Amino acid sequence: MESLAAVDLGSNSFHMVIARVDHGGIQIVDRLREPVRLAAGLQEDGSLDEESQERAMKCLT
Repeated sequence: MESLAAVDLGSNSFHMVIARVDHGGIQIVDRLREPVRLAAGLQEDGSLDEESQERAMKCLT
């Protein structure tokens, strides 16, 4: 049975869905959501402040 994962890195939260392919269909095994609030750290030049970057990297780790 094959397992798959999909990750959505949004400006407010990161989501990950883990699923199995079973008999041609997809069965969700687990869902994870972590608030990261990246948009709160958006600077005028379009970059992210250090704190927002740290939250994102901690979540991905």
